[in-house]
Amino acid sequence: MTKVRIRGIYATALTKLLLDKGFVIVQPSLVIAERFQMMPIEEEPDVVISDRPDKHGITLIGPSEHVNKVLEAIRGELYDAISRKAPFEIWAIYKGVVVDYARRMIDIGDARGLLANGEEIGPDEEEVLVQVVRADGGRPILSRFPSLRGRFAILKPLEPGIEVSRKITSLEMASWLIKLGTEILPEGMGLRWRSASAQAGEEELRKDVEALLAEWRDILERFREAEGPAKLVPGKAVVDVEFPLGAKERLDALRASVCPTLRGHHAFKTCGGELATSVEMAEKLLFQGMPEEQVYGLFREVLRQRMPAAGSRLEMVHVKLDGTVFRLGEAEVLAASEDLERLLLLRTIRGRGFYDGLGVRKEPGDLALSRTGLGSMRLITSYLAPDGAYKGTYVNINTPVEVCPERIRYVDLEVDVCLWPDGTYKVLDEELLMEAVEEGTISRRLAEEAMSEVDRVLKDIEEGKIGPPKPEEMRLLGFEGEGG
Repeated sequence: MTKVRIRGIYATALTKLLLDKGFVIVQPSLVIAERFQMMPIEEEPDVVISDRPDKHGITLIGPSEHVNKVLEAIRGELYDAISRKAPFEIWAIYKGVVVDYARRMIDIGDARGLLANGEEIGPDEEEVLVQVVRADGGRPILSRFPSLRGRFAILKPLEPGIEVSRKITSLEMASWLIKLGTEILPEGMGLRWRSASAQAGEEELRKDVEALLAEWRDILERFREAEGPAKLVPGKAVVDVEFPLGAKERLDALRASVCPTLRGHHAFKTCGGELATSVEMAEKLLFQGMPEEQVYGLFREVLRQRMPAAGSRLEMVHVKLDGTVFRLGEAEVLAASEDLERLLLLRTIRGRGFYDGLGVRKEPGDLALSRTGLGSMRLITSYLAPDGAYKGTYVNINTPVEVCPERIRYVDLEVDVCLWPDGTYKVLDEELLMEAVEEGTISRRLAEEAMSEVDRVLKDIEEGKIGPPKPEEMRLLGFEGEGG
């Protein structure tokens, strides 16, 4: 059975989900072990789950067969989860081809990566031995100092020195391991003894290191013979999983079945800052037995003070299905309902060009008036000339909008609807939505929800609910008596 280690803000919910599916949770944190009354299992995990840097999802790392099992279990419960498998493998070793010396860019075949900070490429080097050590925004970060992991030791063939795991607290054992490593290793190589080495005998340790040394000699031979770019040693699959608002809400319910959980827990935690801290404080009060309504009353006051209102400014974060993030600029909140399900946002256009989909000329000083709201699967943006003349409307279909004190965020589901001033309209990029289903990025159910939203948008256009700004909206913009 697949063994999983989980860390981060989704740990409780995902532990519940995966335990219910029959997975084994290893190396649990003290909090998780207590919440689930589990005996800590210190075995090595097949899959490691950790938060993404932006907290809007997780990263899975492990052998493909195990990662796929975990991913299937997660998406079975969270149908709207968006998954993006990296084309490269972390810890894989490649014969790379230098394609840009100045930028330290190297082609590894599966992708183009950047050399880690502090590492250099010689001016005459064309092919280099590199290892993927991490990912940065979907791009592999490479190192010229590879390491090979064994059961008891990690061989660092290009970094001299013997190290011992900090978990080995016996000075006598650490000293013996350093002495043994010095005896085994050829000069100029390095080694780090893992914590498991403290429970092994000398013969086992020697065999482990000798196997790593043999593997390193084999890698060097393959490097000499291979035509670059080429993968010399396989690594572990890396999958990015994004949790839209609906998935976060279902994760809230899973967490609530284990411990006191505020409604909106995971969405608020991704906002960070004081809001995330307030969630933790509120849940401590729930745990201590304070009545739920009293806690929610206190938290609603925090939301009233922190969340956007008319006059606020919000950053608009537009995320593509491939994970690319576009920041559309800062918008002024012209109007906001108390529940934030209705937001009217205004941006002033600064650049030139053409509006995507509409094909209408974009000019500096144009106004972009957007209607959306918390949980909405649409962002309706009407474009106006500086004098108020209507240029058209673009309706973006997206995952339910998330609202934080300083930003709104959603994932673009590719399909859009354009409406022109003469009343004609058109659905765009439906094929891109279907491609995402075929590629496994999104589920068919999520695609069907997006197309159902398109149908509702078309109905609203035909009924005149979507189109030029209404007179009251035009008045907010300073255009008296105008509008559709």
